[in-house]
Amino acid sequence: MKSETKRAATAHELLMMNLSLFHLLVPVAILSSGHIALFLTLALIASMVIIIWIARKAKQSHNSELVQAHWQLAWRRCRLLLIGYAISAVIMLLGWGLGVMQIDPKMYGILLVVFSRIAAVPTILVVLILFVLSTSSLSQARHGELPANSMRE
Repeated sequence: MKSETKRAATAHELLMMNLSLFHLLVPVAILSSGHIALFLTLALIASMVIIIWIARKAKQSHNSELVQAHWQLAWRRCRLLLIGYAISAVIMLLGWGLGVMQIDPKMYGILLVVFSRIAAVPTILVVLILFVLSTSSLSQARHGELPANSMRE
């Protein structure tokens, strides 16, 4: 049973590592560098690799019910993160579109800065919410408990 709980907890540990490393720690370090766009793109790609890994593990059916339920829960949480990414991308595209229509180049720059800050908010909020939810789920997995909504998928 110990290895089952450890395998169930791995799903949430992986998600929390993704959240803490690529959404909280790395962006802070990147903002102090001169290559913000490059490093943020690499962090986003690394995050997507982890999300794909979680999605693949959630689709496997040879795991026990406990392990499967926790991988599926982690995948549902990753989908929320993807929704946060999408909302942020739409806001950024809106800012870019409004900026392109400006005659004054300085106004274009101002709009990009303003909309980039606003666009970060949905992803940051989702990351913080998911971090709290995943902490609770990690505890459940380590105690061998099935998630409350494990019967949905």
